[in-house]
Amino acid sequence: MAGVPILLVLRAPDAPVNKYVVSVAQASFSALFIHLSGGRIETHFHVFGSLAFLAFYRDWRVLVPATAITAVDHVVRGVFWPQSVFGVIAAAPWRAFEHAGWVIFEDIFLVYSCVTSSREAREIAHRQAKLEQVNATIEREVQLRTQELEDSLAALSKEVEQRTRLESQLVQAQKLESIGQLAAGIAHEINTPVQYVSDNTRFLDEEFEKIMQVVDSYAAQLDPNAPAKSWFERAEEISDNLEALDYEFLRSEIPPAIKQSLEGLDRITHIVKAMKDFSHPGSENKESTDLNRAIDSTITVCQNRWKYAADLELDLAEDLPMVPCRVAEFNQVILNLVVNAADAIAERFLDQDQKGRIKVSTRPAGDVVEVHVTDNGGGIPEKARQKIFDPFFTTKEVGKGTGQGLAISRDIIVQKHGGSLDFETRAGEGTTFTITMPIQDTKAIKEAA
Repeated sequence: MAGVPILLVLRAPDAPVNKYVVSVAQASFSALFIHLSGGRIETHFHVFGSLAFLAFYRDWRVLVPATAITAVDHVVRGVFWPQSVFGVIAAAPWRAFEHAGWVIFEDIFLVYSCVTSSREAREIAHRQAKLEQVNATIEREVQLRTQELEDSLAALSKEVEQRTRLESQLVQAQKLESIGQLAAGIAHEINTPVQYVSDNTRFLDEEFEKIMQVVDSYAAQLDPNAPAKSWFERAEEISDNLEALDYEFLRSEIPPAIKQSLEGLDRITHIVKAMKDFSHPGSENKESTDLNRAIDSTITVCQNRWKYAADLELDLAEDLPMVPCRVAEFNQVILNLVVNAADAIAERFLDQDQKGRIKVSTRPAGDVVEVHVTDNGGGIPEKARQKIFDPFFTTKEVGKGTGQGLAISRDIIVQKHGGSLDFETRAGEGTTFTITMPIQDTKAIKEAA
């Protein structure tokens, strides 16, 4: 008896045959099975089991034919042939309707289950379809956002690259602008030693002929074909030449003239070398740099900007270690700070016949090198202290400052070198700017790690 339901379970949900045919065949087989078994009670349960398995189709219309066949079969055979249904020759008439009623009663719950299952299946399928649609929409949105993000990142990368290039160009432009502003002073600084080198050379050129006359008179004494002369005649001739030459004057003036000319040439060489070091465009990569030399070169180049306003003192530590640095940009920072110091001093002592004081010092401090630029100018006004590093902010008169110097200086020291640029100031006493430069390239160390 169990074989038939199992067979139906194996074939019912996924059977390739028509489900309604299976329903009719199942009901007919149940009726035949009850008839052949003589109405045994066990066989009646086969009807309920068959209907339950037919419910696996989740279609109430499959249950209707089977229920109708079973109910009609019970009623007809229960009335006209009760033995084949109930196993007895005579049975109460109501029993046929009782059996049919139980079948219909069970079928009500099975139909309700089918309807509910179908509704739930449709809702699940609808949700699944909606979920897949939402997933597809989300995937498209993610792809779209991802593409937008990639485009934004590409644009941002391009903008950062362009900004970096513009910043580099701005630093170089400001450096060239500074050189242009310092050109007259540099020309004056070079012209002064050139002038006295020229004067001394002209002096030596003029006196050279007289010197050669004395030399020639001595050389003539060695000529064997020259007319014979007594010692007194020779001595008198040489004495006359020395007197005409003004020997004592030349003896005292020529050595200092030569020394002064050599010093002038050394001065010119130093200025030209400083200009070359300062104006060199530098490298995008950091190089081990002697900050003392860089500072000395910058001070030399901008000497004409500070020497009329202040006396400048250099206090450079001899044991200063080499520092990874973009030397050209560091030079620009020192120039900005020294020129600002000179301007602050000039403003304070504008109506006074005296000079101020600028001091530039360096010293090692653990894992950094400190550079201090101190002046005794008027200090930074209280209301300007929070803004001095802002681009285009300046306390100078129109035409005397662009407000870019300190902004660029801080960007160079902080962003490009991982250092710091701070200041201390007192109204009426002066200002000290402090630069800290790491001895080791922290950015390179992080990238290597």
